[in-house]
Amino acid sequence: MGFLKFLLALLVIYLLGYLFFRVIFPWLLKRFVKKAAQRMNPDFKQDAEKQKRKQGEISIDYIPENKDKNDDEDIDNGEYIDYEEIK
Repeated sequence: MGFLKFLLALLVIYLLGYLFFRVIFPWLLKRFVKKAAQRMNPDFKQDAEKQKRKQGEISIDYIPENKDKNDDEDIDNGEYIDYEEIK
């Protein structure tokens, strides 16, 4: 009789462990990761909603300031250095 109680207890522990690691643990892990992501990035929900746009929809998040045409002349491209290939 004691051996049957031991086997029954072992079976119950196995089934509870299986349930925990197959169902409950992954759910808890997903929830923990989601909350950590929300704490790291408060705009997490907004970012997720932005990714759910319809195909072909365009949105502009950043518009750069206009630059003058004279700015191109101010750029220093560096000095050209000639080299010879050594064989």
